Amino acid sequence: MTPPDYNPQAPQTTQVIMADLVARFSKLVRLHGAGHKKVTHQEDPVCTPLRRPIKEDSNFKDDEDPSVDYVDIIGTEEQLELHGYRQHMGYTIMSWVVTFITCGALRLIFYWWPTLMLFSTHMKCSLQSAEKLLVVETYKKDHRSKHVAEIETINSSSLLPSEACRVNGWDRQAYFELKSLGDSAKLPVRTPSGIFKDLDEIRRFDFKKYRFIWDVDNKEFYLLTGIDYGIDTHELHEQRGISAREQYLRRAVYGPNLIDVPLQTIWSLIFTEVLNPFYVFEIFSFILWYLDDYLSYATAIFVMSLVSIITAVIQTRRNQRNLRSTVHSSDVANVLRENNVITVPTELLVPGDVLVIPSHGCVMHCDAVLLTGHCIVNESMLTGESVPVTKTTIPGNADLKYDIKEHARHTLYCGTSVIQTRYYGEGRVCAVVVRTGFHTSKGSLVRSILYPAPVDFEFERDSYKFIQVLAGIAAVGFLYTVFIKVSRGHSIDSILKKAFDLITVVVPPALPAAMTVGQMYAQMRLKNHHIYCISPRSINVAGAINCVCFDKTGTLTEDGLDMWGIVPVTTSKFLPCYRNVNSMSSDHLLMSAMVTCHSITSIDGKLSGDPLDLKMFESTGWLLEEPETSEDNQFDLVMPVVVRPPNKNTFTTIEQIGQEIGIIRQFPFSSSLQCMSVIAKHLSSNLTHVYTKGAPEKILSLCNPSSIPSDFDQVLQRFTKQGYRVIAAGYRALKNNLSYVKTQRLTREQAECDLTLLGLIILENRLKPESAGVLDTLRSAGIRSIMVTGDNMLTALSVARDCGIVLETEDVITVHGVTVPPYLYFTAADMNVNQTISSNSVKLSTIMSPNSGNSVNLNMDLLEAGLLSPLSTAANTPIKSSQRYTFALTGKTWSLLRQYCPELIPKIITRASVFSRMSPDQKQQLVQELQGIGYYVAMCGDGANDCGALKAAHTGISLSEAESSVASPFTSRKASVECVVRVIREGRAALVTSVGIFKFMAGYSLVQFVSVIMLYSIDNNLSDYQYLYIDLFLISLFAFSISRTPAYEGPLVKQRPETSLVSALPLTSLIGQLVISIAIQLISFIAIRYNDWFVPYEFKENESLESFENYAVFSVSALQYIILALVFNKGPPYRQGLQSNWCLSIISIVIVAFTVYLFISPFEILRSKFELKLPPDNSSFFYVVLMLGLLNLALAVFHEKILCDRMLVKFLSSRSHKSKSWISSYAGIEHELQKMTDWPPLSNDRFSSSSSSSPFSYTSPEQLSPTVRSTVQSNGTASNGVNLSLHRRFHSESEESNYATPAGSLQHI
Repeated sequence: MTPPDYNPQAPQTTQVIMADLVARFSKLVRLHGAGHKKVTHQEDPVCTPLRRPIKEDSNFKDDEDPSVDYVDIIGTEEQLELHGYRQHMGYTIMSWVVTFITCGALRLIFYWWPTLMLFSTHMKCSLQSAEKLLVVETYKKDHRSKHVAEIETINSSSLLPSEACRVNGWDRQAYFELKSLGDSAKLPVRTPSGIFKDLDEIRRFDFKKYRFIWDVDNKEFYLLTGIDYGIDTHELHEQRGISAREQYLRRAVYGPNLIDVPLQTIWSLIFTEVLNPFYVFEIFSFILWYLDDYLSYATAIFVMSLVSIITAVIQTRRNQRNLRSTVHSSDVANVLRENNVITVPTELLVPGDVLVIPSHGCVMHCDAVLLTGHCIVNESMLTGESVPVTKTTIPGNADLKYDIKEHARHTLYCGTSVIQTRYYGEGRVCAVVVRTGFHTSKGSLVRSILYPAPVDFEFERDSYKFIQVLAGIAAVGFLYTVFIKVSRGHSIDSILKKAFDLITVVVPPALPAAMTVGQMYAQMRLKNHHIYCISPRSINVAGAINCVCFDKTGTLTEDGLDMWGIVPVTTSKFLPCYRNVNSMSSDHLLMSAMVTCHSITSIDGKLSGDPLDLKMFESTGWLLEEPETSEDNQFDLVMPVVVRPPNKNTFTTIEQIGQEIGIIRQFPFSSSLQCMSVIAKHLSSNLTHVYTKGAPEKILSLCNPSSIPSDFDQVLQRFTKQGYRVIAAGYRALKNNLSYVKTQRLTREQAECDLTLLGLIILENRLKPESAGVLDTLRSAGIRSIMVTGDNMLTALSVARDCGIVLETEDVITVHGVTVPPYLYFTAADMNVNQTISSNSVKLSTIMSPNSGNSVNLNMDLLEAGLLSPLSTAANTPIKSSQRYTFALTGKTWSLLRQYCPELIPKIITRASVFSRMSPDQKQQLVQELQGIGYYVAMCGDGANDCGALKAAHTGISLSEAESSVASPFTSRKASVECVVRVIREGRAALVTSVGIFKFMAGYSLVQFVSVIMLYSIDNNLSDYQYLYIDLFLISLFAFSISRTPAYEGPLVKQRPETSLVSALPLTSLIGQLVISIAIQLISFIAIRYNDWFVPYEFKENESLESFENYAVFSVSALQYIILALVFNKGPPYRQGLQSNWCLSIISIVIVAFTVYLFISPFEILRSKFELKLPPDNSSFFYVVLMLGLLNLALAVFHEKILCDRMLVKFLSSRSHKSKSWISSYAGIEHELQKMTDWPPLSNDRFSSSSSSSPFSYTSPEQLSPTVRSTVQSNGTASNGVNLSLHRRFHSESEESNYATPAGSLQHI
C-alpha cells in the first residue's frame, strides 16, 4: 500500500520503503485470507465473448477504481479479476538487497509465489499505465488462484518481416507491401462489437493460451476472439480472402496458427523439479543430517530422492513428447488471395482467410465455416463417433447470427478429417477461417489438458490442512528443543542442529510418493478391466460417488436401432402398421421421405452415416448412387445424389428414368430444432418436395392441422410407452420445375412449414442385458441413478422402468411448464401401456383450430412432455401424492425452472429420475446443480452430446474409444455400463488406501516425534541406522505394499468411505492411536528405569547414543509402526482382506520377525550399527517389550474396529442431520420432502385456460426469482394474476433461449 503522502519524484528513505513493504506483506496475508468480492450476473442471451458484470453493492468502489477490472470468459466457468501494477525502483532495489543478504532464499520464495515478488517490487496503478497484472482467477465461485501476467506493447513498425523474406519466404509479398507503407501500417484488431479496428499499437497479455487486448476507448481488457462471435451469416458469405499484408498484420495480433505444447529441455525439467518445495526441504534435510553425522541415513534418502527426480523428469519428458506428437501437426493449405489460389503453411492462417478444400480431403488445422459445397468429415477426434458427418453450406441470412454450436453442421472443426468434398456451382469448396490456434475446438481440448480444472475434493483440501498442522507441531517441537537445550547450556551449533532435525522428523520425506502409489495401483487394475484413466487423481474422487447420470441411447440401451415398422398416414387417417417396410407401396410419399431424408453418403462404395438413418434406409431396400459427373449447370438433369428402387438397371437417359429421386439440398439435423429436411426432385415427374423428419412433437408443430389424424396422441403414446423410438415424417410440395438456384436460396423456415403428415417411423432400441443388473447394484449401494436423454419422455420413462431407474412401486410425477402464461404443473403420469383414452379427450384437430388461442402451444408442450390432454370441468384440486414418487421433466421445463423458479430446482432434482429432451448444455447444467446440493456426480455417456457433462462431473466415464475421451478422466473400451461399478469399486479402494496411508504416514511421523522428544529430554536421540531402518525399510515397505490390496469384490455397501481427513472419524482414529502409542512408549521409557541393572544415560559430546532409554523407546516404537500399518490397512467392505495382499503379508511377517530378533539377541555387528544397549541376558525386559507390543496391538484394534468403525460411525450418523450443511444438502432436502405431505400439488385439470388463476402457478411475486419478482411488482399484474409484460418476456426469452428444446419453441406455430 502506497503511503498517502508518497511522491514518486521524491527520494524514498530505507525506513519508508521497509515500512511500506511490511504494510504490503500484511495486505497480501489479508488477501489470502479474505477473497475479493465476487461479482455475479445473469445469463446473457446474446452470445458475446465477454460480459461485464454489474456491481451489486453501491458501496463497492471498484467501479471507480481504474486499477481493477473483471472479465468473464464465455464457454468456461472462469472469471478473471485484473489488478494493474507497475515497477517501483525503490521496492525492487530493496528486494534484491534482501535476496543477497538471505543468500537467494527470498528469490526462491519469489519463485514459489510470484505474487509475492509482484507485491515486493511493484506498486498498484491504473490498468492503462500498468506494466504487469495480478490475475485472480475464479472457478465455479469457489476456487481462487493468483497469477502474474506481463503486458506487452507492439506496433506495426516493429513487426516488419526480416530481410530474409525479401529474397524468399512465405511473407515475401507482405515484406514489400509493408516496406512501401512504412510507419503508416496499422494493426487490425477485432473489437467486442465484432468489427476490425486499425490501431497504431496494441497492449496485450497472454493468460493460459488466451490473448487479451486493451480497449483504449473503454479502458478495459477484452478477450481476443476469432470472427465467430457477433457476426451475421451473410457477412461470412461476403468474405473473399485477405491480402498477404493483412494476413501478416493479423498474425501479429492473433499469433501463429499453432497448438503448441511446450517441450522443456532436460536441464529445465531438472531445475524445475529440484526447486520443488519438497525437494528443497529434502536438500535442507540432507545438509542437516550430514552435519549431524547421520551419514548412512542421509545418503540413502539422497539416493531415493535422486531416483525420484530422475524418474519424474523422464516421465514428464515422455508425457510432453507424447502430447506434443498427438496434438502438433503442420501442413499446407490453399487460400484465396485476390481471386487466386495460393498455397501457404497452415501456421500462417488467420481468421478471415478463405480456404479452398481439396477434393481428396485434408486434415483441418483451424475452425472454418463452409461457404460453398459439401464436405464429408470424420469428427471422431472431437465427438467420439466414427460415423462420417456431412457438412453443408451455411445459409446467408442477414438476421441470422452465427453460433458455433447451433451451426455445427456447417462448421469444419480443427483436428477433424475431411474425407471428400462435393462442389456445386462454382467448382470450389470454400470455407472461411473463423478461429485459429488455441481458440479452436481442438485447441480448447488441449488447453483443458494443459490447465486442468481444479478438483473440488475434501480429501485433497484436507491433506494440505493436515500438513499445515504437522508444520505447526514441528514448530512447537522446535521451540521446545531450543528451550531445553539452551537451559542445559548446549552450544548454538548443537541446539540448531537438534531443533531443525526435529522438523525433518515431523514432515515425512516419503509422503508425496506414498500418497500417489495407491492411485497408481488402482490405475493398473482398471487397465486390466479395459478402463483407461488419464487423470489418476480422479480415482480417489470416484470413491465418493453417490449419484450417477446415464445417457440412454448407446449407454443403457444398445447403440444400434432396429426397425420395428412404419405407420403411414393417408387423408388424415392412420393406415395399418407395416412391420415389413418393403410391403408398403413405393408410391406412398412416406417411402420417399425414408429414402431421401437422411445424411447418408457413399464412401468407397460403402454407405456411411448416422446409424438411425442407415437402419431406416436399409429397411427400404433402395439403392443410393452418387454420380461422378460434374454437377455444373446440370441440376435439372442429374442430381447430386440419386436413390432408386431395387432390382432396376442403371439409368443414363431421361427416358429411362423411372422412380428415381434426386436429393438437391439438405438441411442437416439440429439438436435444438429436433429435425432435419431435404429438398428432393422426383425425376419421373419433375415434382419437387420438401421432406422433413424428426421428433413427433416437432413435426406436429410444422404440419397443417388438417393433415393430422384425430387419434394422433393415442397412437403416438401407444408406441412411446412401450419404449419404442418414434420419428414422424412430413412433406411439402414446391412449385414444379423449380430451378436449382431457387432451391438453394430457400431458407429453412420457408421450407419447413405447412407440411403434410406422412406417418410414423417406429424403431426399437433394446436395453443392454447388463444395464438392469448394474443399476440394481448401484441402488443397493445407495447410489442414485438418473437418466438424462434427448429422447421422448415416454420412451425414456419406459426404458427407466425396464432398467430399474424407476421402480414399479414408485409413482411418476411429470413436472410440466407452459410458456403463456408461465405456469408450472405437477401431473401424475400414467405408465399403463394398455390404457384406454377417455371419450372426452380433446382431438388435435379441435385443439389446432384457429379459435383455440393458446391451446396449440399447450398441446405441443404436452406431446413433448409425454402427456395427454384430458379436459375436465372440475376445478383444480390438489391430489395428495404418495411418498414414494419420482419426478420426470423435459429440457424445456428445465429451462423454465432455471429462469423463473430456481428455488424449486433443489427440491425437484432431489427426487427427479428422468430428464428427457435435454440438450448438451442442459445436461451439463443438471450435473452442476446436483453438485450444488452435495452430490458427488458421475456421468456415463458415449457421444458428443455428453462431453460437456463428462467434463463437469466429478467423475466422467466415456464409453467411446475415440480421442474425444480426453473430455473425461475414464474411458472404457468396452461399451458397457458395468465399467461404472468397476470405477466406483476401485475408487473406493483407492480412497480408503489414500486415507489409510495418510493416517499411517502422519501417525508414524508423530510417533517418531514423541520418541525423539522423549530422548531429547535426556539429551539422547535415535541413531543413524535406527532412523534408516524405520524410514527406509519399515515405513517405505509398508506404505508401498499397503497400496497393493485389491478392491473388494463383494456387494457395494451403502456407507461411502470417509472423504475428509479433518472430520471426527479420521481425527478420532488417529488421535486415539497416538494416545495409545504415547502411553505405551512412556510405560516402556519409565519401566526400564526400575531394573537393578539400569544405568542412566549421560550426555557426552561425540559419544555413542547407546543407552537403555534408547533401547526401550526404539524397540517399542518399531513395533508400533508395524501395528499402525496393519490397523490402518482397511479390509472389507472396500478392500479385500490381508490374505489377498501376499506382498503385505510377507513383509509383515519378515519385519516382525526381524524386529523381535533385533531387540532380543542381534548379531554384534547389527547391535553396534544400531547402537543398541541390550538388557542383561538374565533380564525379563524382553518379555515386557513383547507384552507392551501385544497390549498396544489389542488396544489399537479395539479402538479402530470397535470404537471408531462401529460405535462412532453409528453415533455420527444419528447426529448428521443437525449440521447446517446437512440441511441444505440433498439429504436434508429429502428429509423435508418426506415431511411435506401436501407437496407437490397434483392437478387433474392441468391446462384449462378459462381459470383466472391457478393454485399451481409458480409465477406469483412471492414464488418468482428476485429479478422476475421486481418486474412483476413494478409493472403491475394482469387480471389473471400474471403480468402481461412478463408473458411477453417469457415468450420471447423462451424462443431465444439457448437451452430451450425446439419442440417447445413457438416460432413455427
